[in-house]
Amino acid sequence: MHGLTVSDAMAVAIAAQACLPLLRLGPADRPEAALAWYDDFVGIVIQPGDVVARRQYMDAAGVGHHYEEVIAGEAMDRGPVMLSWSAVKGAGSLTGTGHSVVIHEFIHKMDMKGGVADGCPPLPPGFMGTRSARSARQAWLSVLEPAFHALREQIVLAERFGQPMPWLDAYGASSLIEFFPVACEAYFVERARFTQEWSALAMLFDAFFDPRKVAGQVTTR
Repeated sequence: MHGLTVSDAMAVAIAAQACLPLLRLGPADRPEAALAWYDDFVGIVIQPGDVVARRQYMDAAGVGHHYEEVIAGEAMDRGPVMLSWSAVKGAGSLTGTGHSVVIHEFIHKMDMKGGVADGCPPLPPGFMGTRSARSARQAWLSVLEPAFHALREQIVLAERFGQPMPWLDAYGASSLIEFFPVACEAYFVERARFTQEWSALAMLFDAFFDPRKVAGQVTTR
């Protein structure tokens, strides 16, 4: 779009990152089955750079607010994924930061697979040894929510008391919906550091994204 020609190399770069979360999700004999996570849309819109999006919301008092937000990517509910090519290309030079706008937006798509993005994707039967969808969700949130609040606390300590800013992108502290993809970016891009600093989250994500690795382990009921 806007004069940008998408080359085969660009398409492969995006597809490779988008498929990283799916690599071990499908059955060993049918790994392509994992693509079902992305079957609610068919389009990826590539913009040359960041996009100014017009937003609006209604506050608790019933007052409507309108504002503009600069975004590098967006996953639309039952719609396409939008990506800024400059952000996709630039992620390769951000060694050690744990950023990937592609992974971020496609994790949003996985979250939306359950109907509404809420920080918890649809979980498979028996996830982490649980016996129901409800208990699986509880197990997921029992790890994700404390980590989210820990990041928020780290940012407060940094901003108010001069402590170092956390390595994990501060944007993840904006909501649980954003914390999930931000954490997943770091999990896939900088696995060693992520595991060292967020060990409980790494175990949770291993159970979800790499079920073959943890097959047979019963960790919670």
